[in-house]
Amino acid sequence: MAKKYNNIFSLLVKNKSDIAGHIAYSLYKEDKLNYLTRFKETNKREPTDDELGVFHDVSSQPESVQKYRFIASNILSSFLDYSLNETAQKIEHDCYQRHAEILSRVIEPLRPPKKRVLFWHGVLQSIAGAFIFALLAAAFIFIATYKGTDVPFADKIVAPYTEQTDTLRK
Repeated sequence: MAKKYNNIFSLLVKNKSDIAGHIAYSLYKEDKLNYLTRFKETNKREPTDDELGVFHDVSSQPESVQKYRFIASNILSSFLDYSLNETAQKIEHDCYQRHAEILSRVIEPLRPPKKRVLFWHGVLQSIAGAFIFALLAAAFIFIATYKGTDVPFADKIVAPYTEQTDTLRK
């Protein structure tokens, strides 16, 4: 008696590049292995060709073929979504990293000196500002003190101006 073969592969897989069909066939094979395992556990023997034919007949029904292809399409879709999301995140991360490197190179000449240099620069500015403030304050005090006197550096006990003193000075 010739062995009877089922045509489930040709029902599930449309052509060599039909990935969903190949996944559907893998799902069918998984169901077949589960059927064989349960049959052996229950009956303590291998199934006959007729007993295995019942499984093939049920699996070859249009509804079963649709079920396998539907599950395979969902698996493939989930895999593609996951892969695309992961790839998009990697591309986004790489893009941000490259932009950060480019911006660092562009901004580097514009950055202020190191903090230590900034500290001493600030100290020197403070000293110079205090010195200029002291000079201005002294000038205002000097002007306010001697405002209204004719000779700002003369003592208050100076002899009045006369022609005689003027000739002596010459």
